[in-house]
Amino acid sequence: MGKRPGKLSRTPTSPLLVPRVVAWGSAAAVLVLAVAVLAWRAGGHTWSVALGRVLPRLFNGLAAFLSGSGISPGLRLAGLLLVVLALYAYWRATRSLLGYRPGPVQVQQLVDATAHRKPLPVDDLTSRLRMQLSESSLYPPTTVPTEAPPTGFLDLLGDVDLAKPGTTIPRLLSRLRPKLAYRVGGVLQLREHRTEPCGITVTLTAYVFSGARATTVWGRDWEHAVCRAAYWVEASLLPVTRAGRRPPWHAWWARELPPELLRSYQEAKALSAGQRYDQALERYRDALRFDPQNPYIRAEFAGAQEKLGLQVEALDTCQRSLALDGQTADAYNDRLWVRRRLALRRLRYLWRPLQFRETLGLRYRNAIILGTGERLTEAWYPNPAEEHDGRWEGLLLTLAERYWPAAVDFALAAAVRDRLSACRYTKCGVEEITKKWLADRLRSTNASTYDRHMVRVVFQRAAAQELYRLVGDDLCVRLSLWEWWARIKRALRRIWPPAYVTETRPLRLFSRVALKLNRDVWAPLQLDQAMGDLPRIPHGPWGHPEPDRWRGRSYDRRGHRDWRTPADLATHIREIMPQRMSSYEWQDHYNSACVYAVAMKRYPPENRDDIDEHRYQKLADMAVEQLETAALRAESGFTRLERSWMLFEDPDLARLREEPCFADFVRSTYPSTEPPGGHSACPPVACLLEGYTRRLLRDAALVMELNWRERAGNGSTAVDTLKCWLRAEERAWDAFRAVVGGRPSDWADRATLIAAVQESDPAAARRSDFPPGMLQESDAQSDHTCTVNLLQSVAAELRKGMSTSAPTRSRAWCAILDDALASGVAKLPAPQVRALCSQYAAAWLRLGARLAAEQDETVEVKFRGAVHSIAEPRHDTRRSPEVLWI
Repeated sequence: MGKRPGKLSRTPTSPLLVPRVVAWGSAAAVLVLAVAVLAWRAGGHTWSVALGRVLPRLFNGLAAFLSGSGISPGLRLAGLLLVVLALYAYWRATRSLLGYRPGPVQVQQLVDATAHRKPLPVDDLTSRLRMQLSESSLYPPTTVPTEAPPTGFLDLLGDVDLAKPGTTIPRLLSRLRPKLAYRVGGVLQLREHRTEPCGITVTLTAYVFSGARATTVWGRDWEHAVCRAAYWVEASLLPVTRAGRRPPWHAWWARELPPELLRSYQEAKALSAGQRYDQALERYRDALRFDPQNPYIRAEFAGAQEKLGLQVEALDTCQRSLALDGQTADAYNDRLWVRRRLALRRLRYLWRPLQFRETLGLRYRNAIILGTGERLTEAWYPNPAEEHDGRWEGLLLTLAERYWPAAVDFALAAAVRDRLSACRYTKCGVEEITKKWLADRLRSTNASTYDRHMVRVVFQRAAAQELYRLVGDDLCVRLSLWEWWARIKRALRRIWPPAYVTETRPLRLFSRVALKLNRDVWAPLQLDQAMGDLPRIPHGPWGHPEPDRWRGRSYDRRGHRDWRTPADLATHIREIMPQRMSSYEWQDHYNSACVYAVAMKRYPPENRDDIDEHRYQKLADMAVEQLETAALRAESGFTRLERSWMLFEDPDLARLREEPCFADFVRSTYPSTEPPGGHSACPPVACLLEGYTRRLLRDAALVMELNWRERAGNGSTAVDTLKCWLRAEERAWDAFRAVVGGRPSDWADRATLIAAVQESDPAAARRSDFPPGMLQESDAQSDHTCTVNLLQSVAAELRKGMSTSAPTRSRAWCAILDDALASGVAKLPAPQVRALCSQYAAAWLRLGARLAAEQDETVEVKFRGAVHSIAEPRHDTRRSPEVLWI
């Protein structure tokens, strides 16, 4: 990963906290040893090393330093000097360690500096600032005022009385350990005639080096300003604390971290956890603008794309990020396929695990996307009625360049069939014709069924090879010294629980057992299924002496065993997951369930006899048993696993969802969830997105209706305020029309609509019911055909009569309001405002009713009448420049 431009964080803390901790800790240890040697010398004249005399002699020497009895003045002075130096080194080491961990962050009471204004809720804003810092899981802020520690070492020794060691020593020892590392203070400010009038001048003080930094942040309201202030504090502390050494921030260590990057990433994580993937993708995209080379953020971005059924987009994100571990694309391709060379290069994850381990999660996500070859192939080839837009030209060239060894046999067969013999005996010729063959198959918009099956097999082979290399690199990371040191620290924290400590290590996307399951069982099963679905090759003899010589064979190098019965498959899984070991994570059992569910595809319904039916049901029972075991893991995150992924999205569980045993499991695990009752309860993601789009549009219409009804009661309104309302209204209607006339995969249009509604009503951003969560059970139960027809009908009605539609009227009103401002009109009378707001509220009301109802002609007529009945503005300056006519 290349270095990022940026200044070093000189204030409030130095970026060299770790070297300072090590240096001052070592100095303190050396000085303590010197004090012990000198105290031993001053404690007596015998050099006996008997165990019973060591401590008494050391204590006698320390007492002699204080009293001066029995030793020379020079020895006493040297002893006191060494004691003071040892205390100073220990004091500096503890301060540096507290700043690096970091210790508690004191958030002082905010100060209200808005003179001659209504008193602000200072206590509430201070609590929100503390809560925002606490939710970051970086450092625990103190909630009560705390005494500031001494700023200098001499302050510790100011009232030390050598004649009273009984009271002096405890007081000195209590002061040696600092209580606070950082302090946050803020002053509330207000400015007029701005879009962001509320501001906070926030100051961050570091007690480690007595440094401070300050800035002023502004927001549209006080909560927005407090949120920005909290992100600024976190961005100031991350590059110099222990939290900044963990992904995804370790590349920003000792550099200026943009608060906008931290804010975008944190909001994206929160939105993704709330199943608001449209907004999450937009925030991930904003984060990648500030940090485009961050593989950790790219992996999460690809995961969110995959949840929305955007397999090709997710694959593109992963493929363009695989070479972010310090190597070129050609070097990565060599490491992927070459067997017996580049041994030292393969150990890069062993020597530098902290730098390259972030790419392991990205590579795992890439292998899983390739492994679902059937789903990826369906998403790759567009609808035959649609034209190929060529937007994946770069991706298909990358796939052909990287995975051509997995398609050599298909390309050579096509070459023999087309009588191309020039490529037979040279490696360069085989590579060239294979890349061309694969690129042509991926570029074709009307590829035959046989070509699509071959592309699917190539994807499965590539996934198997990626998993094979990933297992080896993951083993290097786990064998590294840094990983062993992290394990020792985690073990020590488990046996030393005097205080509440949250887990701070980054979450791994896979476990070692899950990775081996995918490599040895899951990927071979998927590949066998793809090869079984491949029709017989329609060509004659190969005509080549060694067609397999140029083929990348590492994906079947291990020679996975075939299985005939579910017992054979269970035996293979037990070899990877022995039952005598119980330290498996929920993910291991969940992957085992996916393996059994994938194996169910071997028994299609049309060719299933009694024996196959018995084996089919046995596999379903074993899969559900593994799911139940995963749910019973006390330490697992199975309960945090999003229900929508298991119930609707995971392609491995497609056959299992049709079985009654899976419905019983869902009913037991999620009592409030309506259990799926057959194949119709598992629609594709596109159908779920259609239902979600309808819910989103209906909720947006409700929010806009309530917003206009609240505005109708405001009375006389300023012209510039009304103009802001109408501009937001125009953007909302344009975004609404784009969503209705777009496709389910157009997440950017839905994100634009959500942003437009939240901009029109800032309070909607804090409502828990808008925007609604995606991929819910209610979307699966809706009628897909009815929803599609309804949205198409609404889009057609909005396209009619554009000259009198609501967005056109909004633009006209904005233009006439500009003329009114130029004429000196400051406010619009209350009756005029109430009439205009009521008309817009009626339009959104009829739109919501149109989306909620079925195909009803009466509702359609009312909807068309409300949308096209917004009053046309008139401004007759000849009669009266202060009157606007409706």
